[in-house]
Amino acid sequence: MDRAQCIQNRKALTPLQRRQKEEAIVTQLLPFLKGNIGLYVPIQGEVDVFTPLLSYPNLYLPKVTGPESMNFCRYQGELEEGAYHVKEPAGQACRPKDLDVIIVPMTGFCGFHRKGYGKGYYDRFLKQTKALKIGVAFDCQEMIFKKEEHDVDMDVLITETQCRRK
Repeated sequence: MDRAQCIQNRKALTPLQRRQKEEAIVTQLLPFLKGNIGLYVPIQGEVDVFTPLLSYPNLYLPKVTGPESMNFCRYQGELEEGAYHVKEPAGQACRPKDLDVIIVPMTGFCGFHRKGYGKGYYDRFLKQTKALKIGVAFDCQEMIFKKEEHDVDMDVLITETQCRRK
């Protein structure tokens, strides 16, 4: 299975299936949330943990800052269209060391290895932080692949049926 198939699998979930699976993921995620949280605005059928966590006080969202870089900026209730037509915050950027937890979207996963969209933005950012890295995905996104040298593993993997910690 490749990235495209994983994206198709998650998009094929019915609204009821999606809601039930996302609720199960958020329930398992809540105990890990503390301090400054890096989050994401879901695209292409990614697990939506953004909407249920909107009331959390210290949210930071990714913002592409260059052709190979991104940072996390404080979410203050407003989003604007950014790179790749992804909604981004207009708030103040933080330093990688300021984040305590980063919730990371995945197109696919194999153990604690994650596949993104292939541009490396998250991998480059995650190498700069000591934050707890939590990958969230649906079970249907599990795939088999070899980790590449630049890939950064997750510390925790959460799906609707499992919560694995390294």
